[in-house]
Amino acid sequence: MLDLAGSTLYHQMQHCITSQFSKMTDQQKSLSETDSETQSDVESAIALCRARGGQMTPLRRLVLAELMMSDRPLGAYDLRDQVSTKSNRTISAPSIYRILDFLCDLGVAARIESRNAYVACIHPEHDHACVFLVCETCGDATEIENPKVESLISNDAKRLGFNVTHRTVELSGICAPCQSTA
Repeated sequence: MLDLAGSTLYHQMQHCITSQFSKMTDQQKSLSETDSETQSDVESAIALCRARGGQMTPLRRLVLAELMMSDRPLGAYDLRDQVSTKSNRTISAPSIYRILDFLCDLGVAARIESRNAYVACIHPEHDHACVFLVCETCGDATEIENPKVESLISNDAKRLGFNVTHRTVELSGICAPCQSTA
């Protein structure tokens, strides 16, 4: 067995391990500051990720937690800034986009295409059509799930011989709070 305890390589390895541990601790610390409901939702997403053969890294968890805690859809650059602040390191926009693609593919997040923004999915445990009510005034997006709407779309697509590969419906309008202040 090779004894590296006094070598330069050993000290470099120790520094690398300590540095990575400190980054993960910061990310995990910021996750621990989330409310218990969000933590529970993140833990459910982690279990779902494992069941679907994926790996939920600490950075993916942090992005998902930010989406879950937000009261509005978030753009990739907003997420980049929030996650960079909470993890105490600079995260690139392409990294955030890759994470968002992963979360969307997993079914725990969805893209509001008209806003180029993202939200946490309300029912990631089962496949469903994402239907969003998007407010033109405040930008809020509310996901609704209605089996009748899904059935109508699926039946029409089947009747037309159309193979649906992505299901997102966005309805634009004015939300109740914005209507009451107008």
